[in-house]
Amino acid sequence: MIESLRTSAEAMLASAMDGGADEAAVTAQRERVTHIHYEKNDFSISTTNERQSFGVTVHADRRKGRAATNERGEAALAETARRALTLAKPSVPDEHLCLPGPQAPRTLPGRWDPRLAELAAAPLHELAAAFTAAAREDARITLDGATLTARAAEEVLVNSRGLSVSDRATRLSWSLMGMAKTADEVTSFDYDAGGAWSWEEAAGRPEDAARRLAAKLTACLGARKGESYRGCVLLSPAAASELILEVLEFHVSGRQIMDGKSRWGDSLGEAVAAANLTVTDDPFDMSLGGATPHDGEGVATRPLVLIEDGVLKAHIDSIYTAKRRGTASTGHEGGLHGPVIAPGEHPREVLLAEADKLVVVERYSGNADPVTGDFSGVAKGSHWVERGERVHPLAETMIAGNVFEMLKSVVALSDASEPVFAAYRAPWILVDGISVTAG
Repeated sequence: MIESLRTSAEAMLASAMDGGADEAAVTAQRERVTHIHYEKNDFSISTTNERQSFGVTVHADRRKGRAATNERGEAALAETARRALTLAKPSVPDEHLCLPGPQAPRTLPGRWDPRLAELAAAPLHELAAAFTAAAREDARITLDGATLTARAAEEVLVNSRGLSVSDRATRLSWSLMGMAKTADEVTSFDYDAGGAWSWEEAAGRPEDAARRLAAKLTACLGARKGESYRGCVLLSPAAASELILEVLEFHVSGRQIMDGKSRWGDSLGEAVAAANLTVTDDPFDMSLGGATPHDGEGVATRPLVLIEDGVLKAHIDSIYTAKRRGTASTGHEGGLHGPVIAPGEHPREVLLAEADKLVVVERYSGNADPVTGDFSGVAKGSHWVERGERVHPLAETMIAGNVFEMLKSVVALSDASEPVFAAYRAPWILVDGISVTAG
């Protein structure tokens, strides 16, 4: 199928160039997706869709146009290329428009499972029933929603500068959200998610995720008010995404630097975090769903150290932002692929005993201003700890602070980075200087 997609992509590219484009790029994709959804503890809907799509980007007289079609015929591809050229004419001229040159063909083994690519719906329904049932082995658990998705995709990227790359991947993904209920108490919602590249790799993992979520929810029953203070909190790997990784990605982004929104645009080589913090983007980490051999423009990806021992080491750029900034693409059109916060030296139990009193933040729900770094929100599913011992789950408790100050106040990190929602890896992180307000 890859070669068939390539033939169509090259035909579309030729139409764009023949129509007057100075340069052009085409993405051709075929995918098959089966989606099974449960709602309110019961099966809701199942769908299987197969589709193909062809998108073309043209640069003509320093102007950019884009168009796409789901039709594969020669006439449809040529008409879509003409439409992109038409759309380019009224756009604002931009001297920095560019496309990547040829890239060496690359693959990332382990991302294609023939069995999963052709899997019938019946085994997926069985798995969906099993993992939703696992969540409800405890009758106190109510599932608001649960989803199982199997996807197989093949893609080709070609451009007029000689780039021609292809990729294919299968992915089985699962997610569920729910709460614990008793006769006189209802916890807040929480969720879990994960994914695997093959049917065999997924064995037992959706059920494990369901039981893990159930355990987290039931552990929140009996929540009581804690105390207000300013000091240390322990962030779970899930909370680290909202309060560290999202803001960090914003400020290392070449686009934000280009637009004057990043405070780290001139900070390469400077300490921006505590000396115990190291953050890497690893597009080859197969435990994460963003693992990929190239970015959305076809540029080869590579592991990139963003922060090392607290020092800012790199920004991320696409071809366009790199040209605007006078740098080189890092293979990050579309953002980070596999963010990893490196682990520390101590077991989580040691971190719990670092302060006389401590809030363990399982999940953060609130706002974090990516520009100023100020955040304020609710510590969900959290616990009150005294001298290393968990005392009781917390009724909703507010936490507030500033991400940039928090990055420089990382006290310690746990000795293992865990994959979270198959999107990133992070350890438990003990940070100081956080304002805690009891609910």
